Amino acid sequence: MPVFSYSAVDSDGKAYKGDVDAESKDIAVTKLQRQRLMITSIKRKLAITQFFNKSLSGGNISQDDILLFSRQLATLVKARIPIEQCLEVLINQLANPLLKTIIKNVRNEVISGTPLSTAMSKYPKYFDSLYVGMLRAGEASGKLPEILIRTAKYMDRTSRLRNKVKSAMIYPILVILVGIAVVIFILTFVIPKFQDMYKTMGGNLPWLTKTMIYLSNDVIGKYFLTFPAAFFSFGIIICGIYFISKLLGTEKGKFKKDEVMLQLPILGAYMSKVIFAKFSQTLGILVNNGVPILESMDLVSKTVGSKPVEKAILDAKEKIKEGEKIADTLKKSAYFPALVISMVHVGEQTGKLGEVLEQISEFYDEEVEISTAALTALIEPLLIIGLAGVVALIVMALYLPVFKMYGNMKKS
Repeated sequence: MPVFSYSAVDSDGKAYKGDVDAESKDIAVTKLQRQRLMITSIKRKLAITQFFNKSLSGGNISQDDILLFSRQLATLVKARIPIEQCLEVLINQLANPLLKTIIKNVRNEVISGTPLSTAMSKYPKYFDSLYVGMLRAGEASGKLPEILIRTAKYMDRTSRLRNKVKSAMIYPILVILVGIAVVIFILTFVIPKFQDMYKTMGGNLPWLTKTMIYLSNDVIGKYFLTFPAAFFSFGIIICGIYFISKLLGTEKGKFKKDEVMLQLPILGAYMSKVIFAKFSQTLGILVNNGVPILESMDLVSKTVGSKPVEKAILDAKEKIKEGEKIADTLKKSAYFPALVISMVHVGEQTGKLGEVLEQISEFYDEEVEISTAALTALIEPLLIIGLAGVVALIVMALYLPVFKMYGNMKKS
């Protein structure tokens, strides 16, 4: 959407400067006039100007920025301060320039009579449909302060869950990268030194040594250390990555990838726990906040992070429309664990679905924490053993000719 930069004054002569999103200049002027501002200048920002402003101002808004903003907003709203004043206070406190600009625009919308949820829905990259849906429920029920507090707690829990998963992945990736770097270093700088020695020794080299020399000379030397070949090889790698990412970027590709991931031993079970921690946590907060079940199922489907489970949730939603119980619809999917189905059934029977879902969420949070520790404990030694094995194989290949020569000398 186009962005217009404006200067204006109010009835007291106070000057204002800022940006406003609008489809045209006339609509931008109308928006500002609704705020009882007298416009002194207004012009559309060039796309390249918006890009550089975004880049120079920090460019991105992290989940931690949104979490901190939500906590502070919840505290201020709970104190019965009007929304527009809450936003003005936060604008002066926000450290992220991009978020500050967005909240300024949101405040301008709120002053002109737009509900907070509608104003925030114009920035789906930072305030997703789940966040906006919970705000809308709070506005409709008159319980916005309570729902903002719950939303902040929910974001905090999802942030901790995401960090647990990330921490489980960082160490293995670092070890693999270090291993690749070590192997390339040996093939590039160490093996060529040994080749000179092999030439003076004469005789046939073992097949393992020949393989390492081939990798050093023909693969590393010819294809990666000469500019044309390196450029060509790099191009092939980039094209391959691009093709795979495009393939996996399609709906069919994403579905197949997620389906395969869920079927993997150990990792599949771990991913399933993460998915159902998100499912129960998100559905629980929505139900407790008074969001209708059909809308809740729709919002939850977008947060689980797995296309097969997303489809199962949307299929369940259609059955719920027809009058079926939630637990009965989940039974028809191969992805939902028996624990989730039975607990949801209990929640429906007792009328405490939200509370039961929060209990499931706590259970899966603990399971994810335990599984993360177990996976890390399992992967660390396996990676170290694997890396040591590769290095040992290369060292053995280097010294086999020496041992062979020594054996021949001993015989003679």
